Amino acid sequence: MAVGLGSIAEIINTQLANNQVAGMGSLVTITERLVERLNEQKSDQAVDFDSNADYRRARRRSFRLQAFKDKISDNVSAATKAKNAASFIEVDLDTMKSNLEALLGSTSDDDRATAASEFDDLYNNINSRASGANQIVNYQNVNLIGNTTGPDWDTKTLYTPTNKNGGFTTLEGAYLGTEHEIVDADGYAWRYEKGNNIYKQYSNDGTNVATGLEYTATDMAVQSMDHSDDSVTLSNGTDTITGTLNRGGLGVLNSEYYSSFADDTAVQEAIDDIDAAIIYFDTNSTRLTANTSLLLGNVNMIEEEIANLEEEVADLVTEEIQANAAKNRAANLKFNLAINNINMVSQNNMGLIQNMLELASPQDKAQGLFGIFGY
Repeated sequence: MAVGLGSIAEIINTQLANNQVAGMGSLVTITERLVERLNEQKSDQAVDFDSNADYRRARRRSFRLQAFKDKISDNVSAATKAKNAASFIEVDLDTMKSNLEALLGSTSDDDRATAASEFDDLYNNINSRASGANQIVNYQNVNLIGNTTGPDWDTKTLYTPTNKNGGFTTLEGAYLGTEHEIVDADGYAWRYEKGNNIYKQYSNDGTNVATGLEYTATDMAVQSMDHSDDSVTLSNGTDTITGTLNRGGLGVLNSEYYSSFADDTAVQEAIDDIDAAIIYFDTNSTRLTANTSLLLGNVNMIEEEIANLEEEVADLVTEEIQANAAKNRAANLKFNLAINNINMVSQNNMGLIQNMLELASPQDKAQGLFGIFGY
């Protein structure tokens, strides 16, 4: 049976449609394989810092230095707090002395009362600074210049590494506050407790055990004071404490023990105590400052080395990332070229199919007489 051109076109269309579907499926499969291959290449090219010997060396060194720095950080804080507090105490002492020297020869009771008030403020400042230089080190409270009591007024001593190779330094504490206690004839120590506003009696054998005897500090005032032997009597009109002063640290007293600077003799007694305090302070703070500066200098060098190592690590990371990015760009370029080739093949095939369809399509009949005869 003869087949017309129309039928041939239909057959070709049907077959080409089937082939086109199959071709598109092949193109999809090829594209999926290309994407998988690209991802595999990118996975193989992921940045592997552990394979870089310089990176591993720098990181290990940095971690060790940081661990050592963390290990001594509390010691550094304890020393720094003591050093900073000492610098303020020095200023307070100098201010005390200059104010009293300016008071000598004054005939104004108001000036003397004002000087006494300012003196007591500085006295309290010194004790607050000394008692506030606390730091927890190995679960213990460490204060190199304060937080102590009589009879010996001992402070903590700190042994601290100065470098990871085994160097050590001793941060020997010294009491830089200025408190006192009164030792009575029976050998008991009377101490003023500001928080409770009482004078409380303690055993003076170093055990710091309270005896249970205490007097209110309200209206308790100095009745007599002999600076030649530090004998003193306090009374509030009902209770009396008599004994000998045991001075701690700087050894300066509050203004009441200097008759509130009622005359130049009392002022000079305070100045003499301040001069002795300055000598004591210079001796003990110089040692503390020197050892603290040594420790801080080593810490600064460690911090500088850590910073240099971290900079080196950052440079190595940047180099690895840039190298990896270049590999990824090359893989992406190969993928794009492959996709372009597939597109070109697909376009060429579509052009061939279109030509075949045009050849298989029936031709329009000619016009006029030739058309009547089927031409």
